[in-house]
Amino acid sequence: MYGIPDVTSLGLSQFFQLSFNVKLARLSPLMCLRFYLYILGFLYFFVKRHDRKNIVICQNYVLKLNLKKNVSYLDSIKTFLGVFDHYFEKLIMAHRPLSEMIDFLRLNLHIKNKSCLDKIKKTGKGCIFVTGHFGAVEFLPLSLAIEGYKIALICRFKTKKLKEELIKRAKKFDVILIDANEPKVVFRALRAIKSGRILITECDEFSEWRPYPDKQISVFGHSMPQDKTLDFLYKRAKVPALMGIMRRGKDGFTLCIDSLADGSKDESLAVIAWKKLENHILNYPQQWYQWKDAATALSEHIVRNTDKDHLEETSAPSESPFLSPNLS
Repeated sequence: MYGIPDVTSLGLSQFFQLSFNVKLARLSPLMCLRFYLYILGFLYFFVKRHDRKNIVICQNYVLKLNLKKNVSYLDSIKTFLGVFDHYFEKLIMAHRPLSEMIDFLRLNLHIKNKSCLDKIKKTGKGCIFVTGHFGAVEFLPLSLAIEGYKIALICRFKTKKLKEELIKRAKKFDVILIDANEPKVVFRALRAIKSGRILITECDEFSEWRPYPDKQISVFGHSMPQDKTLDFLYKRAKVPALMGIMRRGKDGFTLCIDSLADGSKDESLAVIAWKKLENHILNYPQQWYQWKDAATALSEHIVRNTDKDHLEETSAPSESPFLSPNLS
């Protein structure tokens, strides 16, 4: 018998990966599963109103500041649907038959600038492959593995069951999974690169950044302490760095690959990678699902801006003489 979970005590990832949902992910038709997760997701954010509000406020703040664009109600709905799609993709990647997922990706995957990866593969050397919490990123490792690339992946597992399932599947494709919550992550990552593997890592998890004491990076127009993890990897490995973004579209998924650095210059990979990812986010804001984390990272600026707008609204004279305080 399944007990009723306390939603307020669970993060979204743990909530979607409750045992009942995992069972449905294994057995349900994909369209039914997606629709079910949409309903479940909106119920979750109906209860977690504070999280919902922070996501909407942060997205509106960033787009207004950088693009002079207000977020509509429909834009917000699409953003939440993008978050739910991410967990749909996570569940089916972990729990559907591998053969089904391979057929699904071969039918729906398009790769842009694949030659960048092929050049590195021919050298027999590894590379750093930077991505973000964007689009169908859960499909990225398998997409590269079925194309014949040797992969290593830094990731975090929110549940023990998910970790066990993904490790089991990774072994079938000779993919190395590096648990970011275990010790010596960076040194294991370097070892994987030096063995000729493509190391996939994300650059937009602000809460996990290891900041320099004296360096800043621009995040959506505001200065933040710069992460040093990517720079350490890049300087030690001395290999090329690419960015890969798995963008959702009407005709499936497009893996957009761009070159970031060639491994020979003394430059900050963290700055280059974030700038490139930020452009993707501003162009496709509904496909990024780190708005909650960004709301925490930018909270000081958002609060200050909100207070300023509120002050201007309350101090500005009314355009209507009937509402003017002077005629009250």
